[in-house]
Amino acid sequence: MKYLVIGGTGRTGRQAVDLLRNLGHEVVIGTRRPRDEQSIAVDLANPLDPRLLAGVDGIIVSVEPPVDDAAADAVMNTGIGQLAELAAAQKIPIVLVSQIYITRAAEHPDMAGIIHARGAGEQALRNSGAPYAIVRPSWLTNSPATGVHLEQGDRGDGRVSREIVAQAAVAALLYPESRGKTFELYDGHTSVDWPTAFTALTAD
Repeated sequence: MKYLVIGGTGRTGRQAVDLLRNLGHEVVIGTRRPRDEQSIAVDLANPLDPRLLAGVDGIIVSVEPPVDDAAADAVMNTGIGQLAELAAAQKIPIVLVSQIYITRAAEHPDMAGIIHARGAGEQALRNSGAPYAIVRPSWLTNSPATGVHLEQGDRGDGRVSREIVAQAAVAALLYPESRGKTFELYDGHTSVDWPTAFTALTAD
């Protein structure tokens, strides 16, 4: 299978790329600054080439939003929306890595603009008709994975290893049990069987 990982040069995205390649899949990295023949130019802040998804079987989006509110909206809302429309037309699944506090932006006023942009992008993806899963990591760390805990409802707080986020994003892409579901992700003390965990989630 051929997958596109937008943000695949980032600290979380590159781990997702490695996981997919280790499973034998072809991976194309979408980045603003392509460095080799395995990467292509993708800038969610600008109009996307309608041919971007030709031959692609699935997409992971793991990008850091700009700190400026308007720029964050252009990437995380408008950009995600146009990508979702392209994917919907071809029924290509998308896994969007978002964040916790989407429904509680007032608790982090310094990040409210970014949170609102992420939330709008989530909704644009849901509304597009594309097959999707939305992963909401808690505060990211570079610590080794120790286990995983999934929640829904955006009520919690905590931390999660980037390694776990990459594993969750790849699993959500590969297992259809994740489709149409949004979930929060935290460090835990036990491993998880992803299809079973996704099946237990409530659909949006």
